Amino acid sequence: MTKIIAINRKYAVIVASFLVICLIGFAGFSFWQHTEARVSKINKAPEIKMLGVTVEPASILKDLTYGSVTLKGVQVITTNTFDLVVTVQNTTAKKMTNIPLELQVTLVGDDTKKITSPGTLPTLEPGATARVAFRQIKALGDAMGKSATAGQHLITLSIKPNLEGGVEQATVASFRFTVDSTVKVPTLVKKQ
Repeated sequence: MTKIIAINRKYAVIVASFLVICLIGFAGFSFWQHTEARVSKINKAPEIKMLGVTVEPASILKDLTYGSVTLKGVQVITTNTFDLVVTVQNTTAKKMTNIPLELQVTLVGDDTKKITSPGTLPTLEPGATARVAFRQIKALGDAMGKSATAGQHLITLSIKPNLEGGVEQATVASFRFTVDSTVKVPTLVKKQ
């Protein structure tokens, strides 16, 4: 004789719903742990921190108007040759040597106009700061009071890893500025 077992659909639906909710909760918890582990790796403090960038001769912040386009608070360099000085700091407790640096200047909107200048910082003690100077950088364009895009530059400074020298991670910083030789520099800026 065979026994027939009848299962009430109401209870089957409740059990199936419970199992689906547990499965979704487990998947969500696993995804959350994986995402948090990845974010903690990304938000790690840089080994070499870039503290500041100065331009010589000094750049100025100014609102510029080209035709009907007004650009607010633009960093302007008024010469076609300038120096860039970057201040970096070793944020680790280890001495670093032969730190590879690379400065790249690109004319915004024209990737064919690009300057790359490599360099090396010989040594950087734990917690110490150093100034790295890139001298006589030639501008790739000049707005000359006419074009909002002709003088826009992008500067990217990269610190490359060097495992033998103690640098394990790359650090990159970039900023934009405009070269416009027609902009008049205030006398206060000229004297500094």
